[in-house]
Parts: sequence; C-alpha cells; structure tokens
Amino acid sequence: MFFKKLKRIPAMFLVCALLFTTVFSYSMIANASSSFTPRLDAPSYSNDYYYSNKNIYYQYGYGMPNCTAYAYGRAYEILGRDPGLCHYDAYEWYDYNDGYSRGQTPKVGAVACWEYYRNGETGGHVAVVEKVENGTVTFSNSAWGWENFYLTYADVNDPAMGESGWNFQGFIYLGDFDKNNNNKGDNDTITYKTGVYEVEVNDYLNMRESATTSSKTVYQIKNGTELYVTDVKQSGGYTWGYTTYKNVKGWVALDYCKYLRDKPLDNGNNYEHGDVNMNGAVDILDITELQMYVSKNADFTDTQLKLADVDGNGKIDISDVTELQRIISLNKA
Repeated sequence: MFFKKLKRIPAMFLVCALLFTTVFSYSMIANASSSFTPRLDAPSYSNDYYYSNKNIYYQYGYGMPNCTAYAYGRAYEILGRDPGLCHYDAYEWYDYNDGYSRGQTPKVGAVACWEYYRNGETGGHVAVVEKVENGTVTFSNSAWGWENFYLTYADVNDPAMGESGWNFQGFIYLGDFDKNNNNKGDNDTITYKTGVYEVEVNDYLNMRESATTSSKTVYQIKNGTELYVTDVKQSGGYTWGYTTYKNVKGWVALDYCKYLRDKPLDNGNNYEHGDVNMNGAVDILDITELQMYVSKNADFTDTQLKLADVDGNGKIDISDVTELQRIISLNKA
C-alpha cells in the first residue's frame, strides 16, 4: 500500500509559504490551543480545515484521500490556525524546518512520520496521534488513492509504531495537550462504567449498530450531548457504551465521551412522556414498569410519576398503560 503524495505544490507559492512559516512558526507554537479532542470518525465534507483552501493540499488539488492533506487539516483543527507544516511529500515532513520539536515518544496531537523505499522509489506516510491509553497508540489517517479516513493502532513500545518494514522517523509535537485534558499516559488504565456521559468530539460521534468501528452508523450525535449508558464492553481497542438517543439504540465509543455521573438528573425535563424507566426510549420496557406500578408492585419517584401520566389527567392508572401502548404501536407503524 503506497501512501506517498506523488506531486509537489508549485514552487513559486512555496517560496512565499516558507518565508511566512519562518517568521510565524514560533509564535504559533507559543499560542497553541491547550485543549485536545480526539477524532474517531472522518471529518464532514463541510469541515473547512480539510475541505477548503485553508488546507494547502486541498487548495492545489491534492486533497483527501491523502495522508498529507489529512494530517495538515487535522493539525489545523487541533491548533485552530494554520500549522505551518511541510507542504511536500510525507517522507519530507520530519526533516522539514517548521519550528516544532521532535521526538520518539508518542503524545496526543503529535504527527507521526514514516518513510520507506520500494521499487527504487522513496515514499512516506504521516498520521496523527489521537490517544495514548492502556499501552496502545491510536492514529487517525488518510491514504493517497485509498481511504479518506481510517484508524490504526500500535503498542507504545513498538519502534515501528505499527508499520513494520517502514522506517519510523519520529513524532512532530504540535503542543503539550496532556496537561489540561483527560488523555492518559502510556501505562494508565481507564475504567469505564455505566452512567451518564457527555460527548466530546469535533463534529459528531457515530452511534453504531454493534460495538465495532466497521458496524453500520445508526445515528450521529453532536458534541456536548449527554447520553445515559446502560451497558459497557471492550471491542477493537475501544470501550463501547450501549445507549438510547432519540429512540435510537446503539453503541458509542466511550473513549470520546466524558463521564459525568452515575444516573440521569432527576428532573424529567430531558425525557419524553412515557419514558418511565428514564433510559431515553419509550418502549415495551416502560409499559412493563408502568403496569408494575399500577398493580402496586413498584414504587415511582416524583419524576417517574410525572412521566407516567401519559394521558395528562393527573392520575396514574390503567388508562395511562393503554395510552402508552397506543403511542408505542403508532411509533412502530
């Protein structure tokens, strides 16, 4: 699989770009954003860090799928300004004089650089470190003539950083994003549990049919949304949480969410009438729970009583069960 960007951007433009980079690169580093949000899914086509003339590779016809176009856009997204990185082929990025520090230790937000020699030709690849957690490095990538976006993984102690047969050059550090974020170090272990999480992504988080990144996307959840997770499992290097959002059920990667509390806030304002078990969906489980209450085999909180008054007459009785059955049958139709 070749990852080389085969052509260069016109030389005349680069003379100006190099002068700009020399003057402002250190200023950019000093003012780099202190926040970092990992990217798990492909950027939308409306994201101008990747799909506009902000991105030098896109501007000159070498946009994604292309590792250099992606890494440039991702760096722009992380910093919130033009990163001033190399405008050439991937294998030239590491030795380029951009003012950033280099090293061999994986850190979130860093650009990883490789080079290789194949059939008498020099090639290369660049990717971005999205997380360093539980002994595993996660990279986001794009590939020239191949995939727009994909994830790869490597052991933190792997000298090739997951690409055996290639020469791993090192990391370009865009900033120190570990101090003010929830990202963990090489040997830290994060324990996830059921409860309420807040989505923390750049655009949206995909809810998937099953707990794997190759599974069908059933909903796209915006940054900042709160989700109540009722089950947790490990799969494919990620921790997945089972949740319901707007009556759609599925799995989300908890690696891109922040844990808030063990239960939803007990005010009922964020739930639909009929969602008496407060799991984010109105379904047969709510009918069962409502029947249990009406038959005096269960107790409800004040919030559940508010949600259980489906017909709005101020009483909780068999008529609410009937109305809830009718609503659910209509939703299925």
